[in-house]
Amino acid sequence: MNSRNSRTQMLYTLGFLFFLICAFAAFFTGVKVGADKTEAKYAHLTDAEGALEEFSGSYQQQDLVAFYHNVFLPYREFKRNWNNEVDNLARSTDARTNAATLKNLSLLADKQYDKVSKDSLFTSSPLLSQSQLNILKSLTLFSQASSKVTAGTSGSETAKALKNDNFTASAIKFGLLGQKDFYDSMLKWGSKTSSSIPAETGTIKTLSFVAWKKMPLLLKNSTVANIMLNRKIYGAYDPQDITAKIDDMIYSGTASSLSLKDVQSSITLLISTGAVQEQDFMKWREQYYGKEVMPQLPFFYE
Repeated sequence: MNSRNSRTQMLYTLGFLFFLICAFAAFFTGVKVGADKTEAKYAHLTDAEGALEEFSGSYQQQDLVAFYHNVFLPYREFKRNWNNEVDNLARSTDARTNAATLKNLSLLADKQYDKVSKDSLFTSSPLLSQSQLNILKSLTLFSQASSKVTAGTSGSETAKALKNDNFTASAIKFGLLGQKDFYDSMLKWGSKTSSSIPAETGTIKTLSFVAWKKMPLLLKNSTVANIMLNRKIYGAYDPQDITAKIDDMIYSGTASSLSLKDVQSSITLLISTGAVQEQDFMKWREQYYGKEVMPQLPFFYE
């Protein structure tokens, strides 16, 4: 009898484990399928003409300006709204409000997706094409995440579930990839404009303030965008806002008084304390960046 019960229990255990494996496999497949569908739909953005290689006519200022207005600005608006809505959600105690917030986030992701996908103008600038594709993937996954999470009475628990969802994690990754590609594109533009600006960031190592102060603005911004990707920093602010905050900490003596020695530790402190805000770059643009080479993009001048 005991032997028969043991076999039955073992079969139940094996069956349960098999069910869990299948469930996890289906879930992660769903995340991949969401991204892959977007990639397939816009495969023409990275076809032979858009392969990641240099073109003689690539990364012109008009390419960056067109990309900013057609792709980055709609996504930037979404990112701002996403962060604001999730913060509001975390403080809510009404199930209807929480459900409405999730629905609105999904609708907003779909609306911005339509704007971003309207034009493909960047086949001569491969990194911009790749950035557009990554941003489309991000919006697709944000929409799916917002639709999948169930709203409860506790807004904090609903917000936590949304933040911890794998669709959300993938959406953030693709969004930060798209941001990095855009800032790397600006660096390529800068290298064509000035011989003092490199075309690539190179390997990101621990960066001393001595080395940082020698870097042109576009290289600083591209480096920060890479760090944001690696650390999954998804705020409403832009890389240049972090750049400006670091520069002000250095030149005001704050970094020294806090015994900070490098850029990475400074970013850790700034993000953990919520010290970076939108438009921080504009506060110090005239003071620190008056002679810097930068493209005529609104968020550098307005």
